[in-house]
Amino acid sequence: MFDLINKNLIKNCYPVLENLWKNQKNLYIELFFHEKDVELKKMEVKPLLKTKIIKKVKDKFRANVFVFPLAGKFIVSDFLISLHKVKDGRYLRGRDDVWAILAYESPYIAKKAIVKKGDYVLDLACGSGIIALFCADKATKVIATDINPKAINYARFNAILNGLENKIDFRVGDMFEPVKGTCPELVEGTCPEPVEGTCPEPVEGEKFDLIVWNGPTLAIPDVPEKYPIYCFGGPDGLDFTKRFIEEAPQYLKSEGRMQWLDPSLGNEKNPRSLEVIKEGWKNRGFRVIYEQRVKPSLLSKLYEYVEKRLIFNPTKGLARPLWLKPLTKKEYSEWLEFLKKNKFTHIHAGMYKIYSSKKFKIIRQRVKKILFPRMNYLPQEWHFLSITRIKQLLKICEGY
Repeated sequence: MFDLINKNLIKNCYPVLENLWKNQKNLYIELFFHEKDVELKKMEVKPLLKTKIIKKVKDKFRANVFVFPLAGKFIVSDFLISLHKVKDGRYLRGRDDVWAILAYESPYIAKKAIVKKGDYVLDLACGSGIIALFCADKATKVIATDINPKAINYARFNAILNGLENKIDFRVGDMFEPVKGTCPELVEGTCPEPVEGTCPEPVEGEKFDLIVWNGPTLAIPDVPEKYPIYCFGGPDGLDFTKRFIEEAPQYLKSEGRMQWLDPSLGNEKNPRSLEVIKEGWKNRGFRVIYEQRVKPSLLSKLYEYVEKRLIFNPTKGLARPLWLKPLTKKEYSEWLEFLKKNKFTHIHAGMYKIYSSKKFKIIRQRVKKILFPRMNYLPQEWHFLSITRIKQLLKICEGY
């Protein structure tokens, strides 16, 4: 984790990163995308060394973290895989790794967030804090929460780095836990009739103009301890989504909005998340806009591709399974049987935008141009993309 005490030191990293990005893009990409050891001659890099963004390796420098440049901001996260964390012929992942930034994902919702000037915003499962940072440009205040303390540490670092620490309040906790109402008498120990440590009378939580998130929604076998925190969405990928749909309305102002990215399993026509929304919100005044970002992909082909290209016969680099510990045959077969039983045949990629309305309604849209037709197939990691391709992707991100 980062030491956050010396804010001036962290802020001094910004001009160093900016100079490197503007004047030596190829070198920047080799260092922070390809994770190569590079020479940084005649450059003042002490702030990067002191904050441990980079480290000295003999006569060269190596990045400890991934640093993503976007619209004048620099966002630090962990590498999705690291060339220097290898065991038994595969790249290792950490349970508390901070989700890396992929071109088709976090930058999309961060740049397209439906935030308005003066908003009070809640960013759930904030990870590196990228969405909170961009919302803070317009919002009066952003509350950003994450169950992972390491993610909150990185997000605080990024807020300081980009000069937004006074506009974002970071809190550790599971989903809405950090913004639930707290009884002052319970906190002070003067509550006359506490029930199992909680207040017997309901206390209203904070209310927001916008609740936004890009949380753990991957459908994977039901063994959460074997996966990084950032990806486990349950066997159908809907654990987080179901809880959100149940709890979110009580934290929303009367004219409030909600927004999130949604990779959801389903059938050929519909993502299952849409059915969950219909069931949970059918009696509420919400206008649900579902933006389909790419055509649904056949689930069987997707898993065949993932197993072949990422695990058993990787086209580049080593095997890189999502799991931290190998799955047993029973765990994997039970999951496949679960998918079959629930008639999951396709995977969808979309974005939800929710507005207040007199009646519940669903509007389906498609993006004008599909930028990433193979989005569902887990695009290649930054490490294995050419410098030219990385520049192309970053240009697309700037254009969102």
